[in-house]
Amino acid sequence: MLPYLYSRFTLIPTTSRNVARRFFTFEAGDFCMLREMRSNRKYLIGPLEEGMQKDHKGGRINHEDLMGKPIRSIVRTHNDAYGFMLHKPTLEEYVLNVPRACTPVYTKDASSIVQMLDIEPGNRILEAGTGNGALTLYLARAVSSQGRVDTFDIRETHSNAAKKHVQRYDRGRFKDVVSFHLGDVADHVTQLVDSNNNDKEIFDGIMLDMPEPNKTIESLLPYLRNDRFIVCYLPNMTQVLDLVQAARGLPVMMESCIETEWKEWDVRATHIRSTDETAWICRPKNFDVKGHTAFLTKLRKTA
Repeated sequence: MLPYLYSRFTLIPTTSRNVARRFFTFEAGDFCMLREMRSNRKYLIGPLEEGMQKDHKGGRINHEDLMGKPIRSIVRTHNDAYGFMLHKPTLEEYVLNVPRACTPVYTKDASSIVQMLDIEPGNRILEAGTGNGALTLYLARAVSSQGRVDTFDIRETHSNAAKKHVQRYDRGRFKDVVSFHLGDVADHVTQLVDSNNNDKEIFDGIMLDMPEPNKTIESLLPYLRNDRFIVCYLPNMTQVLDLVQAARGLPVMMESCIETEWKEWDVRATHIRSTDETAWICRPKNFDVKGHTAFLTKLRKTA
């Protein structure tokens, strides 16, 4: 009998893809996170291609040297000066290190947005402001293969870059979940509604990353299911006030406005030369992009 893992709802055989992913082997087209053994610094490399290489402090690692290697393998530069451990990139590592068409939505905000929208597998989510595709990937992972994310951007360069990032992540795991649209969401959202379906309320949540969402919300409300949520990503409090003012005349109520901050600490051992003893460094890092990025304002449809 095959061994089984217990999930929340069912028994999953350990031969399923979720468990098989633990034995991940790098192939052409994959991204790989190299962790330098001495400094513990990480470097994203990929997509892996024959004939390509990564230079590192006078040494190099050929992409072919990584292909066929399982995760946590050790590779060294051609001159044997540096050693690296191979890791499968996390979603956070991937979205923060791929080339940027614009600043991505950082993980602290993306994870909060997924929670605020109360997303479940199978949901359909509307996103306006695709950007670099970072939040798009978090939304796609939350709705899972049973759901769908429709994402709009007015800039073709942003939309194309995001599409490439989604297609390349984890061997295209979420490429069929996301539909990319170019143009103003208010002008084109009607095209997503089945003409034979009298019920316009097709979305379980709406995410707006735009300077003036208050000018768009009214046109999108008919497509949001009743008692569901809109979350707006707003860097400035003046934008929040404009939104709340505009919402007073709409069938919505303000649920919350939050600012998420992560304080990362530097925790490591250090050697005290004078005493030849080991002490611990434990302090907040001086600078971190995980500080203020935006106010996340949540509205609930009440019609």
